[in-house]
Amino acid sequence: MNKRYIFSLCLMLVAAISMTSCLKDNDTSDVTYYDDTAITAFTLTTVNTYTTTTSSDGTTKTTKATLSTKPVFVIDQYNHKIYNPVGLPAECDLKHVIVNISTKNSGQVGIKSLTSDSLYVYSSTDSIDFSQSRELRVFSQSGASNRAYTVTFNVKQSTSQSITWTSVEAGSAWIPEELYHEVAIEKTDNGFMLSTDNLKTWSSELLGDGENASLLPTKELGYVSMPYSASINTDYELIAGVISENDVFCSVWRKIAEYGDNAPVCKWVNIKQDRAAYSLPNMGGVSLVRFNNQTYAIGFDGRVYITRDWGLTWKEADSDLALPTTGSLNIKAATDKFGNLWVINLSDEKIWKGVIEK
Repeated sequence: MNKRYIFSLCLMLVAAISMTSCLKDNDTSDVTYYDDTAITAFTLTTVNTYTTTTSSDGTTKTTKATLSTKPVFVIDQYNHKIYNPVGLPAECDLKHVIVNISTKNSGQVGIKSLTSDSLYVYSSTDSIDFSQSRELRVFSQSGASNRAYTVTFNVKQSTSQSITWTSVEAGSAWIPEELYHEVAIEKTDNGFMLSTDNLKTWSSELLGDGENASLLPTKELGYVSMPYSASINTDYELIAGVISENDVFCSVWRKIAEYGDNAPVCKWVNIKQDRAAYSLPNMGGVSLVRFNNQTYAIGFDGRVYITRDWGLTWKEADSDLALPTTGSLNIKAATDKFGNLWVINLSDEKIWKGVIEK
């Protein structure tokens, strides 16, 4: 059975269910079948946690509880993604989650199987395995359209992992040169020039159509580039900084850089920071780092923020990433080619190296 047939069959079945529920006896004269739909709300109903403890005599005990404080899920209608910016505790059972899903115009929701292209009808009382990203597909009442969403449950760093910090003497050990790199932007007529290596080299950058160059940050800049998991031969780049020292929030920009002979011209796009609860604050300067498969913004003031959606939203992450006691509110950070995190106190040049211990 090919994929096209399975998809068409699922579409007809879901449309039929929707149409049947709308019929009033045999009178269809006042029934309207809508052509458009979307997922408008995604909330957690039940998530269980399992905590294992060991007593002094070696006896282990596992305690089951229901998660009381549930994170808010964001629906990105443009990219068709649903996710929680604030991570769930690591002890949550994500294989048996009950969720409530609302749709526009009473659209019907199907859940794609983890092992095939089959779709199963969503029920608000059935548990779903969200231990990995899942595809939800919502069908309009008329059957004329459908929309797919990727749902990802973000989980906080496991408490079994910790960072070991070691003080390093600058003159007696190898220090990654990225720790001393200054990021700079010089605006041009149609974009800007970017340097990420202490002004040694510059690249010519373009802005996306309709982007406002006046929103480009020019002070206290941070930059990070990371492999983009959605596509091969592609990097995802972020820049954050402020336009004025009095700014409340950072200005954040992103670029998806593709490589290859026929790669398109890549341009920078502004990520609007207009939601105070999920915006990156002005922390007197920022270092952007990719560490332990997470993207962090580390401020000069020692605060740490994390983004789990490629810079769209930010949340405090001091408990997830505890920095060493630097004795200063003037720090920078960088990662090396081995994945270690480095922090420098700019006031006295003291340096720390952070390594994940599992």
